[in-house]
Amino acid sequence: MRYLLILLALSATCMAGEPITDVSKADEPAATDGKPAAKFTTDAKWETAGYNNDEIVYTILVTSHDPRIIRCTTALQGSYYENGQKQTVSDRQLSTVFPDQQVQVGNWMGMDQQSGATYSVHCHAI
Repeated sequence: MRYLLILLALSATCMAGEPITDVSKADEPAATDGKPAAKFTTDAKWETAGYNNDEIVYTILVTSHDPRIIRCTTALQGSYYENGQKQTVSDRQLSTVFPDQQVQVGNWMGMDQQSGATYSVHCHAI
């Protein structure tokens, strides 16, 4: 999977209008210990990067709106082409988000932008 790389830093410009599906939610309405559900928002976008701005990058961001530290699990589903064959991409990331902060969960390179991607984020307070 040489086309799928997770990067830590990237300079890019945004491309709009491509399909992205967000199925994120806080884990339970109220956790079993009686604490309220975590408050957060998510965002994902297709970007271009690289020396000639010819690499497609998919980025997922999680923003906390909770006064507590939250732990989030992000799942990604997408696809890429290798030797003319469509391959699926599936990844899972764990992140900790501090109150009123934003975390970039990851960047995925080489995915097929026309096929779109699906991601979900589930968070709970720790």
